[in-house]
Amino acid sequence: MRRHLVQLSLAALFVPTVLLAQFGQNKVQYRTFDWHVIETQHFEVHYYGSERQPALDAARMAERSYARLSRILQHEFQERKPIILYQSASDFSQTNTTDEDLGDAIGGFTDFNRNRMVLPFTGAYADFEHVLQHEMVHAFQYDIFSHGHAGAGINTISQINPPLWFMEGMAEYLSIGPVDPHTSMWMRDAAIHGHMPSIEQLNYDPRFFPYRYGHALWAYIGQKWGDESIGAILQGTLSGGIEHSFERVLGISLENLDDEWIEAVQNTYLPQLPEQQRPRSMSHLVLNQRNSGGGYHVSPQLSPDGSKVVYLSERNFFFVDLYMADV
Repeated sequence: MRRHLVQLSLAALFVPTVLLAQFGQNKVQYRTFDWHVIETQHFEVHYYGSERQPALDAARMAERSYARLSRILQHEFQERKPIILYQSASDFSQTNTTDEDLGDAIGGFTDFNRNRMVLPFTGAYADFEHVLQHEMVHAFQYDIFSHGHAGAGINTISQINPPLWFMEGMAEYLSIGPVDPHTSMWMRDAAIHGHMPSIEQLNYDPRFFPYRYGHALWAYIGQKWGDESIGAILQGTLSGGIEHSFERVLGISLENLDDEWIEAVQNTYLPQLPEQQRPRSMSHLVLNQRNSGGGYHVSPQLSPDGSKVVYLSERNFFFVDLYMADV
């Protein structure tokens, strides 16, 4: 996002007003927050304590993102959307805007029933803007499904039943753009080892992370047909479902899109193979399904002397636990 291009236009959009707010008491809290609200043209930014300046920055970011996303997704909010900011991940975990327990991996969420974005502001502006834009895409998705009335689209979203790659992949693409090192790593590995999934597999197979593969698929669509096609597809799901909307907007079936996308990924990464050094040429395999009994081996950490590695795995059980292996 080129911030300097939209800085001046925010002056007309951003007229802050301070109000008082309070949320429900349905969750144990360790602190009592004195909530205030900054109103902009399209948002109500809730904050507490001495965080007014970061909240003002968040409000500017929100309006800047709204201007871009409303154009791409061809939709305008009919009412202000709440953005609830917490000063830290610890405070965020205490939020009573949801009854769900929030793990450390949750960087923010959007409530479908009230169409409000809830996220911590931890001081890293780039990370915050990514999460804010990601959640705002969800706010747009929910608002479109609800026809502008928060929580009114339960039947619509149930009928459409959008898969995670559709929802989360779109949010990732429209928040971080077409190029991301994590997505590139996943796509390169899938192309090299012949594990590129079909779109049908993305609908149900948990082996294929919907954020990364969905991001790559939407990036391909945005590159070939333009970002405005993404908004047209999203809008088109209301009248004919996902598959029909893709065919009507792009002019090809999901099956043909599948073939084109996989071929494009392979054409991007396979020519790089001669320039790459295989991991086995500089290291040896420690963990795989054959020698450890688990299908997932994630978050590895070496011991200080390099002789052991601890990692997370399901090890043929239905839950993930911590294990140690001899390197």
